[in-house]
Amino acid sequence: MAQIIQFQIDRPRLVLSILVLITLALGALASGLEFDFTVENLFARNDPEVDAYFEFREEFEREDDVIYLIYMADDPFSRENLQKAHELTFGFENITGVEEVVSLANVELFEQSEDLVLAPLYGTIPKDVDSLALLKRRVLSTPLLVENLVSLDGKLAAFLISVSDDYNNHKDRERILDKIGDIQARTAWEWHEAGIPVLRTRYVQYMLDDFINFLPPVTTVLVVVLFLLFRTLRGVFLPMVTVLMADIWIMGVMALLGITINIITYIVPTLVLIIGVADSIHILVKYHEELTHNSDKLDAVAETVRKIGAAILLTSLTTAVGFFSLMSTNIVIVRQFGLMVGIAVIFAFISSVTFIPCMLVILGKPSQKRLYGTSRSLRHGVIMRIIAIVNRHPRRIVYITALIVIVFCFLAMRVDPHSSLLDDLSRGNELYDDIHFMEAEMGSALPLEVVVIVMENGTEVGDGIKDPRVVKQVVRLQAMLSTIPEIGKTISIGDYLKEMNRAFHGGETEFYTIPESRRLIAQYLMLHEEEFEFLINYDYSSTRIAGRIKDVTSRRAEEISREIMAWCDSHLPESFHVQLTGTTLMALKTNQYLVRNLVLSFTIAFGVIFISMLILFRSFKLASLLMIPNIIPLLMIAAVMGLFHIKLRPTTAMTFAIAFGIAVDDTIHFLVRFRQELFASHGKYRLANEQTLLTTGKAIISTSVILVAGFIVMVTSNFSPSRDFGLLSAITMVGALLGDLFFLPAVLTLARPRIPGLRHTYGDEV
Repeated sequence: MAQIIQFQIDRPRLVLSILVLITLALGALASGLEFDFTVENLFARNDPEVDAYFEFREEFEREDDVIYLIYMADDPFSRENLQKAHELTFGFENITGVEEVVSLANVELFEQSEDLVLAPLYGTIPKDVDSLALLKRRVLSTPLLVENLVSLDGKLAAFLISVSDDYNNHKDRERILDKIGDIQARTAWEWHEAGIPVLRTRYVQYMLDDFINFLPPVTTVLVVVLFLLFRTLRGVFLPMVTVLMADIWIMGVMALLGITINIITYIVPTLVLIIGVADSIHILVKYHEELTHNSDKLDAVAETVRKIGAAILLTSLTTAVGFFSLMSTNIVIVRQFGLMVGIAVIFAFISSVTFIPCMLVILGKPSQKRLYGTSRSLRHGVIMRIIAIVNRHPRRIVYITALIVIVFCFLAMRVDPHSSLLDDLSRGNELYDDIHFMEAEMGSALPLEVVVIVMENGTEVGDGIKDPRVVKQVVRLQAMLSTIPEIGKTISIGDYLKEMNRAFHGGETEFYTIPESRRLIAQYLMLHEEEFEFLINYDYSSTRIAGRIKDVTSRRAEEISREIMAWCDSHLPESFHVQLTGTTLMALKTNQYLVRNLVLSFTIAFGVIFISMLILFRSFKLASLLMIPNIIPLLMIAAVMGLFHIKLRPTTAMTFAIAFGIAVDDTIHFLVRFRQELFASHGKYRLANEQTLLTTGKAIISTSVILVAGFIVMVTSNFSPSRDFGLLSAITMVGALLGDLFFLPAVLTLARPRIPGLRHTYGDEV
């Protein structure tokens, strides 16, 4: 370390030149950083249910590619509105990437004859009012269309726009939705959009808005707070250049490793900007402290790095451990996020201990007036009050803390670990309101898929779906699904066969039944084989019930799944194998999986950091005391979540592991300095506490203010994940600060942990 320090002091411009070259090289790589917002990246690897979902998508058409455009006109079935619908349909069909559009203007039904020809219902839009009314009744009497293309009361209608697989990515979906919006604007109708493509696209837009919009305000807040803390341009310039350098480095490494900006890593640049500045603050505060009793600038720089370097390295490693612990999950992009931010923290350390000392060597020495003003700042007055309180009331502080912890534990028990897909949004958000509008008016909005496979001796039975008895059992299952309040519209092969059978018999209602003949079912299916590809697999051994479900919580989804499977076990033949799948269930399962894995990640981080502290201080008692002030803010997070009904979902669960790694930094700085002061004072615990608070305490306040200010900016987001992450992280920093400044000094004074190597202990007299 001494040789490295001396090299920097002797050749500061050479070191700075190397840093500039590295930054330029990685910056050039960062320009090639790509975006990838594929939601499937969130699915766990080597999971049977996930594998079953992808098998479902291979055998049947995708269930997550339909955009629902619901419109409210004075009467969707009037001639004028049908003509407008025809124009809009043509416009939507001409958008590149749109595979199919179904609307009232082009919907096809089976002609009521033995030929079973599919023909447009509105081949020509009639002028006669009675004819229009007749066709309206035909639509409203067709179960396939009700709560799919029109509402139950006929007051609302919809366009069903299917996105081609080749264009089902964020960039193309965004373009398609923009084009759709331009076409919608041609009418005065009231529009509502729903469907998984809309949900995915809007979510990504919210994330990108945060990615772009947060960097300037976070940077501004950091600049303002740094200026208020140091009152010098160098106090702003040096930390900001340091963290921006670390940001460029990590984005260059991401591009080099082929890691994209995705729905998790989008927050990396902002996060690095916030947490990376702490090292710089500790270096500058220590440098100013050294200058107060060391007139030689170079000696002050050398002593600063020598005394603070090891502590910063240790805190950087513990913070990195908090992020690296996320690599224990089975989800690739979460592992990438943990790896990248962990590396970025190390980059911030490297840039801090190289760039800042070299710049301090080149820059002039601050005036004594400036140094005196810094040492006698507002922080000094606050620290003096804290010292007085800790010295007078150490036991009271510990008792009050214990009482607060009990209250936190009680509130933490109220945290709900079961979230829904729309919990990240709130009432008033356009996407949230549109999807709930569809739930209220068209049944449900999110896809639910039930796959029925005909099995015999563990083998799939080809042509099994052509058996009338099988189709009737599928219809029974479909009827059971409709009894569950949260499940809305469902469509099965039975609905089409009933419709065809009725049309084959001249439209007579009494023939709206499943044909009794296997031969007749086979004939129906053969006549319109292409129409049924999305409902039956290639060898007719399995079929699909395509349904929609409301925005339910993961707990309710599990209850519904158990209810369906229990009914199947007791009511369907043993030859029926039923699978529940679809984007909705997979997303809810992923949420729960993430929560469980992130809790495990926090446990790993806690264990690794505790062992590190045990090795560092060689004292079980001291290592245990170090962990207590950092458990308190985590309990504080849980208490706030329980009090304000913030659910435990991936974003909030991730906060625990990340915030713990950040919060423990100040505790380490405190204990490292406390140990030094304890040796210097020959075992006088109270004096060691006072000196630690007067020196490191100021840096702890500075870094905590910076972190809180940076995270609190994220609370302004309209996107709940960013808002909750910012709020809970800021709360953690406040809780950790209070624990380090009050509880830790008080408990050290009372517990007096034995420090290896400290032979002389003279008590607490100052």
